[in-house]
Amino acid sequence: MLTANEQTQLKELCEKDSSLSALIQKLDTSYRLNLSRISHEIRNPVTVMNSFLQLTQDKHPEVKEYNSWAPIMENMHYLRQLLEEISDYNHSQFLHKKHCSLKHLLESIVTSCQLSILPVQIQFQKLSPVPSASFDEIQIRSAILNLIRNAREALGDDPHGKILVSLNFDGNFFYISVSNNGPEIPGEHLETLFHPFVTYKKNGSGLGLSIVQNVAAAHGGEIFVSSDISETKFTMKLPLLFEED
Repeated sequence: MLTANEQTQLKELCEKDSSLSALIQKLDTSYRLNLSRISHEIRNPVTVMNSFLQLTQDKHPEVKEYNSWAPIMENMHYLRQLLEEISDYNHSQFLHKKHCSLKHLLESIVTSCQLSILPVQIQFQKLSPVPSASFDEIQIRSAILNLIRNAREALGDDPHGKILVSLNFDGNFFYISVSNNGPEIPGEHLETLFHPFVTYKKNGSGLGLSIVQNVAAAHGGEIFVSSDISETKFTMKLPLLFEED
């Protein structure tokens, strides 16, 4: 996988050579098409298998007492979730932008998460006046939910766990941050955090943060992370694309 520095170098080369840019775009399209085909072919038998397992459990509830049943269902759930995340990853660079309020969007996301992440507490904070702009609401929501889920998993069941979602605007860029007071991310992990299929969590797919990075890049922005013993913070930096008259 390309490092952030390598991605920057590739971008600079593409800006200098339009034919190279077209070739890179063609390779990326081919990669995503192949990934989509593989996901589709796997999804069909997985859906059938899951249906049979659910039907078996409904008709023979005693199977839940078998030692192997719970692991089978857990792995089936993981497989279905992985396929969904592959689909999200594959479509995370395609935008359907419209005029919206990031403030209202983030407030809605935080409100919808409050009960599901207990005992962890979550809050939203607007740090400056924020104009409406043009974004893909669905993709932004997906990215922020991935960051919140990532923070929730880092905190575990810590009753003192806190997640803060903040929004700031400096006149040119929006800054959406999701921070938590959980354990520090080891420095050696930071370089590869956003690489697809690289994960340091048990049962993780390694796609959540890659989706966030793709969404930020598709909006012409970036994603940053900082982590120490007191706080871990992921920040999406998004340019102002459309300002209300």
